Amino acid sequence: MATDFDLTLRPPPPLPLGSAKLVIGVTAFVMLFAGLRFLLLGAWLVLPFLLVDLALLVWAFRSSRTAARAFERLRLAGQELVVERTDPHGRTRRWTLPRSWTRVELERHAPQDRLWLRHKRKRMLIGKHLNRRERREVYDVLARALNG
Repeated sequence: MATDFDLTLRPPPPLPLGSAKLVIGVTAFVMLFAGLRFLLLGAWLVLPFLLVDLALLVWAFRSSRTAARAFERLRLAGQELVVERTDPHGRTRRWTLPRSWTRVELERHAPQDRLWLRHKRKRMLIGKHLNRRERREVYDVLARALNG
C-alpha cells in the first residue's frame, strides 16, 4: 500500500551533551566558590542546598534528553490514517482511523493552541510538544492531506 502522507512530529532537541556538561561544570564551579564563601561566613547549612540544586540541574538535563526520544508519526495510506505514538522508552501505540470520518481540529486558546484528530465523538490530542506556529502548520498540512 502506497503512503500518500507521512509526517513525524518530534520534540525539540535537547542541548548537546558537550554543551550540557559545560553548563553543569560552570554551574558547579560557581557553586563551589559560593559554597566556600558561605562556609567561611559560618553559614554551612547552605551547602546541602547547593548540592541539591546541582543534582536537580543534572536530573533536568537527563530528563530533557530522555523526553526528546518520544515522537508521533502520522501516515495516510489509502483510506486509513495511522497514528503511531512512541514514548521515550521505545514503546509504541498505534491507532488506525478511517480517512473519510477523521477530521483535524485546531482549538485556539491562549497561550497554546491544541491540535486534535476527531473521529466521530472521540478526539485524540496530537503535537503536544509543538509550539503554536508549528501546530498551525501541521493543521494546514494535515487538513489538506485528509481532504485531498
